[in-house]
Amino acid sequence: MTRGIGRWALLLALAGASPVWAQRANFTWDIPKTVSVVDVPGQVDANGVPVKLRAVRSKEKAQIILQSVVDRWLSWGFVVPEAYKQPQLLREPMVTAVDTRNFISYTAILQVNPDSTTTVFLGEANLGAAKAPQPAGLPVFPGSSRVLTAETEGSRTVSYSVKGKTVAEVEGFYREAFTKAGFKEIQPRVFKSATEEVSLNLSVTKEGPVAVRLVRRATAPDDGLTPGE
Repeated sequence: MTRGIGRWALLLALAGASPVWAQRANFTWDIPKTVSVVDVPGQVDANGVPVKLRAVRSKEKAQIILQSVVDRWLSWGFVVPEAYKQPQLLREPMVTAVDTRNFISYTAILQVNPDSTTTVFLGEANLGAAKAPQPAGLPVFPGSSRVLTAETEGSRTVSYSVKGKTVAEVEGFYREAFTKAGFKEIQPRVFKSATEEVSLNLSVTKEGPVAVRLVRRATAPDDGLTPGE
C-alpha cells in the first residue's frame, strides 16, 4: 500500500459498542465505476484502535467519488464534519465520518493515478474496541504533534507532523539517533541493525509542517552487522 495507509483520523475514543452493532446492518462502501478492490488482510492497530483497510481503483473522477462517499455517509445517518473541520494530513484529499451509533470512524483518501483512474484508500476504525496503544519503540522528533502508531503483522509504524523545522533538520535528527543506536544507513533514509530495518519517509504537507513516517521491520540476522557496530 502507499504512504497514505496508517494516517486515519481517529476522532473519538469510545467503548462498549458491541451491544449496539447487532441492531443494525454493517455499512458497505459503494465506489462508482470500480475497477478493482484490494483488501488488506487482517487489521491495523492504530493508536490502539483496530482499523480495517482496503484500496479501490475507480475510473471515476476524484471529486465525483468524494461527493458520492459523503452522500452515502449522510444517507446512513453518519456525522460528517464540515469541510473546514476535516483533517487534511496528506497532499491527497481526505474525508472522515463517524457512525455514532456503532462507534466506527470511516475515512477515505483519494489519490489520482497517472492513467487518470483514482485509487480510494478506505479505512474503518472500530472505536468501540479501542485499547491502550503499544509503543513502537521509535524516537519522535521533539515538539511533534498528531502522533499515530500502527501495528501490522511484522511491522510497526509511527506517523506524525512537526512544525517550524525543515526536512533536513528532521532527517539529521534521525540519522544521529539511529547511528547512536547501532544502525547503519544502507540506503538514503533506510537504517539497518543486525535484526531490524527502519525506513524514514519525509514530506511537506499543504499546511507546511514536515510529515514524518517511520516503519520498523524485523529482518533476518546479518552476519555483517552486529548491534552497536
